[in-house]
Amino acid sequence: MMPKNNIWIGCALIDVIVTVQGEPDTASFTRIFRFCNKSDYIILSKVIKSISDKLSKEMKINLNEALYIYLNYIMKSLDLDTKVHEIIPFASTLLTPDQVMIGVPESLRKITFSILKPNSQRLNIIIREPIQTPAYILSP
Repeated sequence: MMPKNNIWIGCALIDVIVTVQGEPDTASFTRIFRFCNKSDYIILSKVIKSISDKLSKEMKINLNEALYIYLNYIMKSLDLDTKVHEIIPFASTLLTPDQVMIGVPESLRKITFSILKPNSQRLNIIIREPIQTPAYILSP
């Protein structure tokens, strides 16, 4: 299938562009997620189950796994017609610094989700410091 004006012929495309900004001295990066059919959602749910299993075993997750947690939360919230101003505050409660690997909170200072659903305008959701950075105390 070939895309035509950001809508795939024969399927309803949800296009999610995620831009992540970390510490001021690091470059941002972008991930693109496309959901074209039911199998794409099944894959996402299996990835989320795998990540949830790791968390239940008190294993730490990496940056990409953390992104999947936030992506899943936003997709489910939008499916429930949750307002953006209601989505953003709860996002900071999804993960704690103890659940992620070292450096992940600092790498996720600002996450921008740019979402395009069929027959709608692009929706931008910005989550700032979703994982509270622990205060570091240097010993003398």
